[in-house]
Amino acid sequence: MKSVLKLLTILFLSTASAQQKIPDWFVENMKASTGTWITDNTSYQNQNEPFDQYGMHWDWSAGKQNITGKLYGLINGKKQGVLWEFRQYWDYGKNRGVIVQYGADGTVGKGPLTLKKDQISELIQEFVAPNGKKTIHGHRSTLKDGVLVTTSFDIDSQGVWQKRRTYTWNHIENQNSMN
Repeated sequence: MKSVLKLLTILFLSTASAQQKIPDWFVENMKASTGTWITDNTSYQNQNEPFDQYGMHWDWSAGKQNITGKLYGLINGKKQGVLWEFRQYWDYGKNRGVIVQYGADGTVGKGPLTLKKDQISELIQEFVAPNGKKTIHGHRSTLKDGVLVTTSFDIDSQGVWQKRRTYTWNHIENQNSMN
């Protein structure tokens, strides 16, 4: 009888402590995101934003449970420095995807990443600047056949989305894939 109780206790504890499974859509999103992406910025280029292109590079972390990325500006194909750093992970406590990003100026943004209809992912983040000012921004993205289309939005206090920019990113390499 003691053996049976011991076995049942072990089974219960191992089931209770088993790691939740990250949803397939989220794993596929991370897998498809890894590598290097480049987009044209000439439509938005100005004195304060001299970059003719932007680049992003995403890698798997050890254990392949999350990915980290960097966004950088390019002028004539040369990197000009990292503007944002990212981490995309599954928050087991809230049972949702999250992206956290850190700006070169000290601004931090964090928020949930969800999958909407028609394979559109939606990210809503609260950003806090070094002066304490808080803003809400959103992104809607589609990723298909090595092309990522992202549209950024400002979100006001009433929850109204105001479109800012749309970029089409081309996938130029895929390193550290999960294959």
